[in-house]
Amino acid sequence: MKTLLTLLAALLLLRVADPWPIETLRLQYFDALLTINEPVESQNISLYNIDEAALAEDGQWPWPRQQLAELNRYLLDAGAAAVVYSVLFPEEDRFGGDAEFAESMAQMPTFLSAVATADTDRQDGWQIGVATLGEVHENAINYPGILPNVAVLQEAAIGTGVVNTAPEVDGLVRRVPMVVRVGESLYPALGLDVLRGLAGDPSYQVRGSESGIEAVRVPSFDTINTDAAGRVWIDWASSFSQQPINGTIIFVGVTAAGITPLVPTPRGLMYPHQIQATLFETLLAGTSPVRPDWALGAEFLAILLLGLCTALVAIRLPVLSVPVGVLAIGALTASGSVWGYLRFGVLVDAAFPVISSLMVGSVGVGQRMISEYRQKLQIKGMFGTYVSPKLVQQLVDDPSLMKLGGDTKTLSFLFCDIVGFTPISEHFKNNNDPQGLVTLINRLLSALTDVVLSLDGTIDKYMGDCVMAFWGAPVDCDDHEERAVTCAGLMLVALEKLNKEIEAEGLPKLGIGIGVNTGPCVIGNVGGDKRFDYSAIGDSVNVAARLESSTRKYEQDVLIGEITAKAADPYLVQPLDSIEVKGKSERLNVYTLSADAIRAAHLADYWMSERKQIKG
Repeated sequence: MKTLLTLLAALLLLRVADPWPIETLRLQYFDALLTINEPVESQNISLYNIDEAALAEDGQWPWPRQQLAELNRYLLDAGAAAVVYSVLFPEEDRFGGDAEFAESMAQMPTFLSAVATADTDRQDGWQIGVATLGEVHENAINYPGILPNVAVLQEAAIGTGVVNTAPEVDGLVRRVPMVVRVGESLYPALGLDVLRGLAGDPSYQVRGSESGIEAVRVPSFDTINTDAAGRVWIDWASSFSQQPINGTIIFVGVTAAGITPLVPTPRGLMYPHQIQATLFETLLAGTSPVRPDWALGAEFLAILLLGLCTALVAIRLPVLSVPVGVLAIGALTASGSVWGYLRFGVLVDAAFPVISSLMVGSVGVGQRMISEYRQKLQIKGMFGTYVSPKLVQQLVDDPSLMKLGGDTKTLSFLFCDIVGFTPISEHFKNNNDPQGLVTLINRLLSALTDVVLSLDGTIDKYMGDCVMAFWGAPVDCDDHEERAVTCAGLMLVALEKLNKEIEAEGLPKLGIGIGVNTGPCVIGNVGGDKRFDYSAIGDSVNVAARLESSTRKYEQDVLIGEITAKAADPYLVQPLDSIEVKGKSERLNVYTLSADAIRAAHLADYWMSERKQIKG
């Protein structure tokens, strides 16, 4: 969890820094919102494109102003409500047609374009009334100069606006400045001035503050909220007819190849007059998307909450379920953002919060997988040589089956030790063969271990020539008593087989004593921080050891505690006596295996055939 919280903090800091890849990601997400709906043809605006066909018919560009006067009259006859030229006329017509063009402009509302430039020698523009509240000049997008139209045309037009755009960090135009600053003057965007001119308003109102421009207002319309630089988001939901339509405002632009540069937008490449037409439609309809002041705070909160939820999902749910949970969280967040835009036109970034959530989830899953892999290695290392491969695989598949930290359970225990070890030891000593003694003991322990593992028992430890085993942990089993008793009998069978082998080798026979007992204990990791064993502790363990040591006194191969014997099949055991056990004040009722013939001839067949067929 600590790693995930650290990652989440780093992601929050990354959003604060907001490097260009993060900003670009956010803008591309906004593009998806801005273009989520197919564009609908505008009923207010038409386009007139001066394309290659027009130049082929009427001559190369620029056209004489007399010819533009004819175009104006044609548009008037077509029923144009107004004409907007996204074309510059900074110099007098060489053919002397400015007066005729100006006269045609007086017959219907006509708007002209201007361009803010880097030319410091051009700072004289046209007069426009702007009422300001606050220090807005310092906040507006600033240009050194402006390129207006010739005076006679400027006076004939009812409005003029700049066609400058403000590309984002990735080069796309999504927002357009409502006003730009040149010297001490503010000039409106073309689309905005068309709105003012058609309303008949003589001026603008611009409000600013210490943080930047806040709003622009045409008196006849609602306030237009802007960002600190005076920009508004364009609603790209409109398309425009390419032919003049009666009653519409005609935006005129040159689309012939190589004359007017195209501008990249979320809807693809557009000409300047298309952008200004879209801006005017946005302002007229009042559908400009907004990015309120609280949007940034909401995005930070989304990163934090999504990250925390994802972290909890990553550490709580099963690994295979985590991707589903993370994707569900991300989908819910994105859906909320999309709904907010479609319902209220609000732009709130869901891309980075969702990606942050995915990163936290991925790291969480990676940590879980590494942890589980290490846990599996730990399980295999801890139990690989002490329990059967079947049980090891069960623990690997489901580590929750065991509690390594400690658990109270009822288990069955078996202690097995060599009886009469002294003669055996002297034999190898006399023959100066200590390695042979070790080899013989290992042969016996190996045979006994195979029996324990075949019955899904756990080898607790080897203590010299003694083996301690138990049943019922780390994996539960409901017949651990019977397994322990059966194991005692099969150990005797294995011993008989081994004795036949070593007698043929001229070695002394081996004998074993076995104690079996059942009872409660504490099972878990026992040891220090650097070394520990999975072991059982309790009085029932000690009793099993005492029963094993008592086999010499009572001359029995196997002694079985009462609880174990009563839970086992009566076929396997028979009562023996009430005996004294070291450390116990009361005598214990003990049992032993049934007759030798049954023990030797039938025990293995019983376990492998009858019992397994019945219990599966």
